[in-house]
Amino acid sequence: MLDTLCLVSSPRTGANHLLSLCDNLAEAQPFMHLFDTLAERLAPDAAITAASDATRAAGRVMVFKLWHDMLPLEEAVRTVADRFGVRLVLVMRRQIDAYISWCKAIEAGEWQGVDTSELRLNAPIEDFIAFMEAQEAWFAHWHAWLTRRYLPVPILRYETDIDQPPEWALKRLSAAAGQVGITLRVPATLTTTGLVKQDRVKAAADKLGNWPQFSRELTRRGLERRAFGYPL
Repeated sequence: MLDTLCLVSSPRTGANHLLSLCDNLAEAQPFMHLFDTLAERLAPDAAITAASDATRAAGRVMVFKLWHDMLPLEEAVRTVADRFGVRLVLVMRRQIDAYISWCKAIEAGEWQGVDTSELRLNAPIEDFIAFMEAQEAWFAHWHAWLTRRYLPVPILRYETDIDQPPEWALKRLSAAAGQVGITLRVPATLTTTGLVKQDRVKAAADKLGNWPQFSRELTRRGLERRAFGYPL
């Protein structure tokens, strides 16, 4: 059996940062682009099989991410979750921050390496609501899938577990992996500190040009708790 850790997540949650940090772990073989690059030339089944073979040859633990839009849900269950040896960890972020970060990256046309701190967007409230609903449905599906099988539901949250010093983020990943029976030992010294944050602005109000109108609409529709909370 090949031990495999799948980070069930969505864009701008910090999953890629965790995968980058996995380069520090002797036991881990991370695949940051398993389904968004490799799948361009291989079908999903073939992509995960090829990655599994490479990981097994190296004697490591395979680690990759699964976003909500990478595979149709039924195929994600069949190809990933039902695969022998795969364990799941959920990785999420506050809804409003994930959404704005996602919008900024799209506007900049870059998902890494470009500072988006100065970008102030005008976000449509309906677009944000659709985003929230999609994330809530995605994570609710996996929570239900795990609980029906009496499996652990480890959750890593961007704010408390990932947007932290690299050593802490790795320790939190190691602890989550331990919950599902996978050992990842964090070394005393790190050789890489992961990805660089694109947006240095903290408050959502300072990221949107139409924040007063956007905020009023959140309040009018009773969405503040969902917006500033997590999808699960």
